[in-house]
Amino acid sequence: MNDNIKMFEDIEGLLSGGRLTAAFSVLDNAIIAYPALRQFVGELERLRQGYGYMSGYALQGLPDPGLAESYAGIVEGVRTLVEAMARQMRLKDAPTLYFNTLRYELATPGDSVATLVDEYRNVSQKISLAALAENPAQAARQFSVQAEQLEKRVFNRVWTMYPLGGADEASLRDAIADKSLPGYFKSLIISAVLMGLMEQADERRMLLLMDAYASDDADVSVRALCALLVGIWLYRNRHMSARMRNRLAALKEMPGWVRDVRMATMQYVRSRDTERITRKFNEEVIPEMMKLRPEIEKLKDKPLDTEAMEENPEWAEILEKSGVADRLKELQELQEDGGDVMMATFSKLKTFSFFNDISNWFLPFHQSHTQIASDDIPEIATLISIMGNAPMFCDNDKYSVALSLSQIPPAQRDMMLRQIRMQTQQMDAVRMAAMDSGHVPQREELAANYVRNLYRFFKLFRRKGEFTDPFSSGLNIPAIPSLEQEFEDPDTLMVIAEFYFKRGYYSDALEVFRRLTAMSSPSASISQKMGYCEQSVGDISAALRHYEEAEMLDSSSRWTLRRLAWCHRMLGNWDKALDCYRRLAEDKPDDVSLALNIGLSLVKLHRYDEALQYLFKAEFYGSGSEKATRALAWCTLLGGDYERCVKYTATLLAGTTPRPNDYINAGHLSLLTGHPGEAVDHYVDAIKAMEGNVDSFLRRLADDKVTISAFGGVDPQLMAIVVDTSIAKSK
Repeated sequence: MNDNIKMFEDIEGLLSGGRLTAAFSVLDNAIIAYPALRQFVGELERLRQGYGYMSGYALQGLPDPGLAESYAGIVEGVRTLVEAMARQMRLKDAPTLYFNTLRYELATPGDSVATLVDEYRNVSQKISLAALAENPAQAARQFSVQAEQLEKRVFNRVWTMYPLGGADEASLRDAIADKSLPGYFKSLIISAVLMGLMEQADERRMLLLMDAYASDDADVSVRALCALLVGIWLYRNRHMSARMRNRLAALKEMPGWVRDVRMATMQYVRSRDTERITRKFNEEVIPEMMKLRPEIEKLKDKPLDTEAMEENPEWAEILEKSGVADRLKELQELQEDGGDVMMATFSKLKTFSFFNDISNWFLPFHQSHTQIASDDIPEIATLISIMGNAPMFCDNDKYSVALSLSQIPPAQRDMMLRQIRMQTQQMDAVRMAAMDSGHVPQREELAANYVRNLYRFFKLFRRKGEFTDPFSSGLNIPAIPSLEQEFEDPDTLMVIAEFYFKRGYYSDALEVFRRLTAMSSPSASISQKMGYCEQSVGDISAALRHYEEAEMLDSSSRWTLRRLAWCHRMLGNWDKALDCYRRLAEDKPDDVSLALNIGLSLVKLHRYDEALQYLFKAEFYGSGSEKATRALAWCTLLGGDYERCVKYTATLLAGTTPRPNDYINAGHLSLLTGHPGEAVDHYVDAIKAMEGNVDSFLRRLADDKVTISAFGGVDPQLMAIVVDTSIAKSK
């Protein structure tokens, strides 16, 4: 299988290099070697013939305005053929869920998408007529179970069929438009189309999603858009046919398209923060809460109850003192800002057998589902009903709660009911306020819900490793060339850039900031942030350029000046760093940190006497600061003032936490003053302080070799003996 993978990777290299003839030869050899691929001979010949006609025409030197489109179409055709061949070669024995499901579907050729949808339509009608049966409840449940099995079959069929045939596409279009079918079934079809699209590029699937976006059903429309954005992102570097371009252009003419694309994009942007929020909850909040449990339960002999804890001022005081209250407040603010704070809680509730079926991860929540319907316990039925209207939970999490209700004691169910009711009322109030302001939040809530469903599947499904996770590297939708026009609004880009920047996704923030600068006037603030992004990703030279731009736009910013100084230091521009620090010191002449940095810059410039003046100042105002002492020891060593150097070095070594470099510098001093035996002792201490890391010790000596040689140096043989002895004695 590895050889097969390499063969197809080689073809991609040939296509990227424009060597189609060689690519055709590789495919010829593959068909000869693998009889299962002979079904693709006709398509390969069609592509080869098309390339031959196009090449012959082009080589005659005749003008051909459609050459680029024709060439790109043939290359895309070869890529599609390669994917189909790779799929065929894995069909026999690939152990993944996709191929296991595909093999089953191929074994039942009579069950086409059309026949399965028709059967589902008939069963749905029987459910609506169940009330007329002798035992309505039993009949409804029987037909509902049949419908749920058919939902899974339709999902699996749509997911695994490739390419999606014209008849199947038409059947799915009819199902999505059929008002007699339940909305959750239509939404499930959208997810099946997406999952198949993630396996292989398929133009019919993309077109189906584009058309589904125009659906009157808001949930279907929003899910189709979210799925379409994933598809466009995954295949952003592939050729888009004229048919698809024209259909996309038609969508762009729709009144709500731009607003919806921006809105859905923000849900994907916010999903970037879910892992950090989950980690904060699991690593900071929960451990601290568990530590506090005994103390809280001393105040009242009852189980830990979050709602009661908020009502008890003594418990609230404990939370405040422990810092847990601040973390909870931060999580609440993240939730209000659209953050997915529920992932941490519900990630533990995906072990029910319900979630073994891939289709159930994408099934919209409906309380009639047979695995959660509970007419026997009114409290559970009430809670499930309220859950259905709770916008703070995605469908996936609603099923988790509903499936776990029977295992929860009645007292905790009552508490959960109160909390969900309260949160739902709060969300309703927010929704009403938004509607009063002219903003309709329904589509935004639907998009957030669906993106979270997707996120949970790709992060929590038991066989998630078999799927390409679109969230792993982030869906940077504004960077997609075909959607650039949708993000020409500086305000939208600023929101996205600030989100990335605030949460530490500096590469993504930088990309968005670059687009902002191309469409708006220069801004010191944006230049500062771009500089910080470049600095954070390790490009100090680029960071320096942006900080210089910011300084030109606002020369009064001390923050920018400090960043400039830091960059110059990192790049070895010590004269420029010195200039920055001196400018900063004009307003704060007694600042210890500035005096220290000026002194160190002067040391780097070999201006030791000047450096001492500033380092003495830092020592005086810093009340014997260890940093100042260390700088003075180094400066006096380099300046040849060994008498003072001995004093400062002794102070450092007598301190509570001497650093490895302190011992190394002490060793240098001993060598330069003619005490090689003492040098050995200091070097041994340095190696021990480095936890026996001899390589680090030798690297530091190599760095200092030029410095030591500047003072007349040390005899090379003596140095070798001292170092060798030091290493031997350190073991």
